[in-house]
Amino acid sequence: MFPKIHLFKKRDYAYLLVAASVIAGSIAIANTQGSKAPLQNTMTAYVVSTDQAGKEVLEPASEVAPGQTVEYQLTYENTSTNPLKDLIVTGPVPRVTAYIGKSAFTEAKANLQVSIDGGKTFETEPVKRMVKDANGKKVEKIIPPSAYTHLRWTMKEPLNAGEVKNFAYRSVVK
Repeated sequence: MFPKIHLFKKRDYAYLLVAASVIAGSIAIANTQGSKAPLQNTMTAYVVSTDQAGKEVLEPASEVAPGQTVEYQLTYENTSTNPLKDLIVTGPVPRVTAYIGKSAFTEAKANLQVSIDGGKTFETEPVKRMVKDANGKKVEKIIPPSAYTHLRWTMKEPLNAGEVKNFAYRSVVK
């Protein structure tokens, strides 16, 4: 599901495993109608490259190297017979990567928010903070997308029975 990343510390591998579990548990829906959850989700990582003709190519990411771009694709399917409302889809940005600004996309009608604090809080872009400049004066600073730790889409419409929605974003390996 997540790429193998070489030349990094063991704690980075652990973070990638934690990130995978965050995705798997990012939407909590009570399952009261049998053993199959009403919402099925997957996350797949792809290395983005360009072929000889200049066309973009996505290949399953089994290994990645610093400088490579990785696209994460999240797929959510409503396997129930009822619409699912108020869905929130969250995708982590692994610590060994940096989110590529404006790369998040979905065909779903959804609001995008980002986190810079490990997914504790989310806000719309651009993320701004008040900081002191060299003269001690408070100035507004825009936090770069490379500092984002998570992305979150809040769907504006229900996910209808049998419907599938895709969400994706990209990051570059540090």
